[in-house]
Amino acid sequence: MGVSALSATAGCLSGGDPPTYEGTWSRRGFDDARTGFSPVDGPTGNLTVAWRADVFDAYPTSTPVVADGQVYYFHTRGGPDGEHESVVSAFDAATGEERWQTTVSVAPLDQIAYHHDSMVVADGRLYVRTFEGLHVLTTDGERRWTHPIPTTEQSYPVVAPPVVSDGMALTATFGDRTPPAGVVAVDAENGRPRWRAGFNARKVPWTLSASEGTVYVPFVGGDSGLVALDIRTGAQEWAVSLPVDGPVTIAGDTVFVPLAGDPESIAAIHRRTLDLLWRKPVSRRTESGLAVAGGLVYYVTERTLVARRLDTGELVWSFGPTPVVSLSWTPVVAGPNVYVVAERANEPESPNYLYALDRSTGESRGSGRIPGSPDTAGLAVVDGAAYLALGRGELLCFESCGLTLGSRCFSG
Repeated sequence: MGVSALSATAGCLSGGDPPTYEGTWSRRGFDDARTGFSPVDGPTGNLTVAWRADVFDAYPTSTPVVADGQVYYFHTRGGPDGEHESVVSAFDAATGEERWQTTVSVAPLDQIAYHHDSMVVADGRLYVRTFEGLHVLTTDGERRWTHPIPTTEQSYPVVAPPVVSDGMALTATFGDRTPPAGVVAVDAENGRPRWRAGFNARKVPWTLSASEGTVYVPFVGGDSGLVALDIRTGAQEWAVSLPVDGPVTIAGDTVFVPLAGDPESIAAIHRRTLDLLWRKPVSRRTESGLAVAGGLVYYVTERTLVARRLDTGELVWSFGPTPVVSLSWTPVVAGPNVYVVAERANEPESPNYLYALDRSTGESRGSGRIPGSPDTAGLAVVDGAAYLALGRGELLCFESCGLTLGSRCFSG
């Protein structure tokens, strides 16, 4: 592993306010509610790769997480016919220098090595879920504990990212098993079991979400639906039958649920009364999600990023389909900006660009070319910098550069 300083982007020298790299991006979707919103101001203007670091290129590509000036990345080394190592690496947020690397688990086959974007940073610890269990490291790379969660088959989607709340870490089980699929809560400090909730009639849960003392468990397949549990005890609060087609997002009293069907749709449901507030047709991919900020909800449909009113679903603005917004992209919001990846199909080789848009109006506030494909990985944003992993084995840091002179990039 190493760092490549690009000839024109070997760090941005301050011509205005330089990046401070302050802020935390704790997981894909930013927080346990998967709102995709951080209050910090990300980069705008000429978005340029300030540094790039080599990472392993085995499936899957992950979302970086950021805390206390370090970027953490969970990646896998190994081919389709051999042993796989699941590894966490830490990089300096400003320079990309690798600070440490720790192997979390080793699997004999690729079918059981997948971690599916499962890293979370919380309370000075890193939580990662692999096929065989939930693992915890310190932010210095020291392994603390592993809670085994035996799984009998590789399902899709793999239930990976834990929820860390109320002194507990929660994750889900899956597969044909005894006991059946369920949610497991363990002590966040030592990994000891706290409670378990089983679901006899349901098989494969999606990624968990949580907000205000409730954990939401969406299930794949037919009308398996959505279950709400008390996060402290695991007691069921309610369950509803819906053709769920992805993780849910919670904003206040509203739960946003992607639904399968013809057409697919996004439904806004009141989390206490379960009343349907609004529902809109969409064309999306399973990996994509939503972002919520300032009374608006953002998602990708029909190769377009749309912003709708949270309370009514009324369309406020849209961006695309020229350029073509990636259907697998989950928008993220940092301060006044929403970030999205889009392809300029009218340019040679149809390059991808990272766009910063005004979250209220959709007007462009900056863009920069991505030297490759981001696949389905998410973006992490802190003050003045944005981090993105590519499927070919690169981790990139984007910053705002107002002027390039020789081998130096000046921010402004």
